[in-house]
Amino acid sequence: ILEITAVEVGIVAIRGLFSGRYLAMNKRGRLYASEYYSAECEFVERIHELGYNTYASRLYRTAPSGPGAQRQPGAGAERLWYVSVNGKGRPRRGFRTRRTQKSSLFLPRVLDHRDHEMVRLLQGGPPRSAGRGFQPRRRRRQKHSPGGRRGSQPPRELMARVNEPGPGGSGPPSWCH
Repeated sequence: ILEITAVEVGIVAIRGLFSGRYLAMNKRGRLYASEYYSAECEFVERIHELGYNTYASRLYRTAPSGPGAQRQPGAGAERLWYVSVNGKGRPRRGFRTRRTQKSSLFLPRVLDHRDHEMVRLLQGGPPRSAGRGFQPRRRRRQKHSPGGRRGSQPPRELMARVNEPGPGGSGPPSWCH
């Protein structure tokens, strides 16, 4: 579970809820977990259609290249480095991804009260008992017929068999040997 915090307008910091570390991208485009907040932890958040978001490094991007890029200003556009995760859940290098690739599209979700309780349980804290928080389901008493109640005596025929002595006259019944 990741916590996304606004740093400035359109700029966010992404922090792991359980680890307490910030998501960061280094100058080689690799994602890593930083213990401390720095400029490498800042990402440009862009909201796309259908609710998907992309996160690009604020600090690093690819400079324009190719013929004419140095001669004509504005001819080559800088390419942003995006946070991206492959199909196996491993991070991809920022400069290898585009904003249109599935691996760089994220669907943020706001946690509801049940999710907050789940997080609290996973962190080892006790569930809240007051308020409208998570409460364990109470078991309803089951209705049984008069002869077959839970916790009552076993049927008489079973009682007689258990209590009858074994072949030697005393001791445990024969079926216990």
